[in-house]
Amino acid sequence: MRGDVLVRDVMSTPLVYVYAFHSVREAAAIMVEKNVGSVVVVDEAGRLIGIMTRTDILRHVVAKGLNPDNVRVSDIMTRNPLYVLADTPVEEAARLMGSRGVGHLPVLDQKTFKPIGMISKRDILRIAPHYITLVYALRVESAGSQGRE
Repeated sequence: MRGDVLVRDVMSTPLVYVYAFHSVREAAAIMVEKNVGSVVVVDEAGRLIGIMTRTDILRHVVAKGLNPDNVRVSDIMTRNPLYVLADTPVEEAARLMGSRGVGHLPVLDQKTFKPIGMISKRDILRIAPHYITLVYALRVESAGSQGRE
């Protein structure tokens, strides 16, 4: 199992998404119901505009003592997130996650460029555990080089 496994073969589907106007509580309830650690944020046309993770909720809402009913997804989401196309090799997705320190990547359809799924470290671990070493090795390497700048 080398570069022949593609993201579309391991990504999580169906796509779990929210809109930017949803409250963080609404988005968190969807995440719990669907048992996911992140959601894609889309506009009314279904285009990717952001990603919100469990960590975003903890950092930007819970840790600050904010009411999740009063915070919108748009307030805490990562705008213009990194993404991969469905036909990207899993190894390339693992490298991107490791080098950029992210645990989730939206997966876009190569024709429409609309989100169709999500790939996470957990998805990669499930089918190709040897790639996880790559994710963490690149994360450590990336953190080390940032400290030297």
